[in-house]
This record gives sequence, C-alpha cells and structure tokens, in this order.
Amino acid sequence: MRLEKNYETLYLCGKFEKVIGRRYNIRPDLDEGIEPEVKGYVYKETMAGFFRAWKLNEIHLGLTSLVNEMQVAEKKQIIKKTGLDESECLKIIETCVIMGLLYENRILFKDEDEIHLYMVDTGGIFAFEEAGIQYKKLAYTTNIEQRLKMYRKNIFLVENNMAEKEAVNIHFFEDTPGMPDNEKHNGTILLVDMEIAEKLGIQKLIDDELKRIVNNHKAKIYDLATKKYLDK
Repeated sequence: MRLEKNYETLYLCGKFEKVIGRRYNIRPDLDEGIEPEVKGYVYKETMAGFFRAWKLNEIHLGLTSLVNEMQVAEKKQIIKKTGLDESECLKIIETCVIMGLLYENRILFKDEDEIHLYMVDTGGIFAFEEAGIQYKKLAYTTNIEQRLKMYRKNIFLVENNMAEKEAVNIHFFEDTPGMPDNEKHNGTILLVDMEIAEKLGIQKLIDDELKRIVNNHKAKIYDLATKKYLDK
C-alpha cells in the first residue's frame, strides 16, 4: 500500500458536513444568532467611528493583531494565546466578528465535531492601516485545504509558544509521499496526526515510514492529535 499525498487533509475534507461563513456583509439578515453591526460595505470612516465611540478599543485591535500573526486561527488557539478567561475572550471574538474586524468559518464535521476558524476581515485591515500594523495578506481565494493546513500548523506553534518566523524547518508528514528522501527533512520537525492514521487503518505503515525518516534524517516527529513529540 502506498500513502497518498495530503491524505490527512483529504480525510478531514471528506468529513465536512458543511462550512458556515460569517462576516459583516454576507446576508446578515440570514445569520444565526447575532447579526453584524455593519450590514453593507465597511469603510475606513466606519472603523474610525467604532474606535472613537469606544465600541472598539485596543483589546479588540490586539486580538485581531494576534489572528493576523497566525493568519488562520482557531477559537481555542486564540484563547490560549491571549491568556484571557474563556468566556471573556469569546465575547471579544464575537465583537470583532460583528464589527467587521474578523470573519469566521465554522466547519462542522460528520462526527459532530466542529472548529471555528478566524481570519482578518476588511475592517481589521483598515484598523491596521490606521495603527501602522502590517497586514499579513491572506487571499480570499485561499482554498479550505490551505486554511486547514495553516490552522493545523498553528496547533504546533501555539502549543510550543513559537512564532511563524521561527518555523523555518517544520513540515507536514502528509507532504512527503513521493519524495521521502528529500534533504529538506534533515533535522526537521514533521507534523503528523496519528489519530487520523488510526482511523484510516494505516498506523503501521506510517509508523514504519516515520522511523525510517528519523533514522535517515534525524527528524523529530510531532503528533498533532496528542500535541506531543513521538519517540521514534
């Protein structure tokens, strides 16, 4: 049996029940729960008004800046990074969404699990421009597979208190099939999800391949499921 490239991402996408996008100008009249404050197009003056009226403040800007650093941030990652009380942090995230600083992708899986991914919205870009903060552009055409990979890489970065600029030699194991002896794996950290491997029934195959890469390249293996390094 041969491993298929991107097998983890393909598995996750195959488990999608639906994806619900929520942002300020996407049919706010049909939104579940709280509607966005801005129901048309957000302008720089709109964001300036929110800050001048103190509807938004440096706490909202700081949380939006944190999401900007990660580009695609999951709800639990944001809570961990801010160090805020969970309920308080969720209130701030909600305000950032309804005010147009962030937008939300809620991904529901067939096994009833779900994740909430957040990215900087137009209002956040305008606020950054005013505050002199550089926006890390994420194209709106970035597909869900790429966004999932960004979120999953951030699992490692958040748990290990690392910034993206420090992650120069971190790769996904699912990218290696077809090029397992690439020299870029020398001394690298490979990210793998052993829970997905177990669900696919390929745990032994992956174990053997990981051991080979560790022996040949002195790589380290990090399990995104347990959020721990594996001893190979």
